[in-house]
Amino acid sequence: MEPEFNVAEELAKQPHLLEIPGHLLMKGGSQNYIGAVLCLRGTLYFRDAHTRLVRESLCQCFDDFKRLAEPYLTWLWREEPPQGKPLSAYADAKPLRDMVEAMDEDDLLSFYYLSGKQPNDASAWLFDVFGMRGWKAKMGDDLSALEFSIPLLYQEQNPLSFLRLFLDSARRLAPEQGYAGHAFNLSVTNRDGNEPTEAFMAARMPGLDVGTAGLLVNIPEFKPTKIKTVSWLTLLDQTRLDIVGGLEELRAQLPSSHFAFYDYGNGVVIQAGAYPYLGGDADDPKPVAYVLLNHVLKGIRYETVGSLHGGSHDGELRLVDWSADQWLRRLDVDADDIPGWRAKLLRDEPCLDATNTLPGRL
Repeated sequence: MEPEFNVAEELAKQPHLLEIPGHLLMKGGSQNYIGAVLCLRGTLYFRDAHTRLVRESLCQCFDDFKRLAEPYLTWLWREEPPQGKPLSAYADAKPLRDMVEAMDEDDLLSFYYLSGKQPNDASAWLFDVFGMRGWKAKMGDDLSALEFSIPLLYQEQNPLSFLRLFLDSARRLAPEQGYAGHAFNLSVTNRDGNEPTEAFMAARMPGLDVGTAGLLVNIPEFKPTKIKTVSWLTLLDQTRLDIVGGLEELRAQLPSSHFAFYDYGNGVVIQAGAYPYLGGDADDPKPVAYVLLNHVLKGIRYETVGSLHGGSHDGELRLVDWSADQWLRRLDVDADDIPGWRAKLLRDEPCLDATNTLPGRL
């Protein structure tokens, strides 16, 4: 009898297997830095980042993140800092709260905390804030984004920590939409050179998130009361929840054995499955729990976000225009097939229990 495959043991032995060299799919070939790394990442879209109250909430979110990540953090990048340099070693950087309190509401709130060996390495530990300037928020461009991620090994060893971090952050920021699941973090300083890698992997792993939240908040297509995607965790504010028929309507369509609902104070967070999925099985690469949730929420999903990547330089693969729209639809199936997907979920996938959910489910 073969021994059971232990994901945590294998990741501990070979963590480099989740790292991809920089510029790998660009015309000039790979370069000597980590361009992308597979991780578990959460994204929250919220408002009023220029206000003292929300900025303090962001600092509290970082306090929570630090309890998990601080031993591993190595660098801090900032865009247009009003004081200091764009790059600091984490050990030399001022506390986030001190930097934020010294900023004016019209300063760009931009912080990238990383764990790479080199400052341009992509890293699995990430805390990334993009907060809209006050003057732009007052003109109506008020959407901001928080992203944070952990290594897959940490998730295997601590299966409830990320879920708790996501819920606690949502309760602090009252976001209007959000999601969490597998993603490739790209090099903060070399996104353009690694977007083809993300596009290539996304075509093979339907459970992946793609795109940069801090860029999406600036595009007109992201303004309607809709959502970008579903994932292992999907957040809907009360307005979006009402549009899809409310909590009881979702409960009626999503089996409680495999879907959990959590109140975050401004809506619900939906957990789809006992653990995050990258793909499905040999018959279909789509994760079954994500397919069912996507079907229920398809009516409030964006039809287009324009592009998820920048333009191609030499014909390399990127998610722009039509291909970006196809990514949004990657989990779509015919309505007539939904009973089969539901049966597959109940037959093949593990149920939720106390080892993979938090107390206080709705």
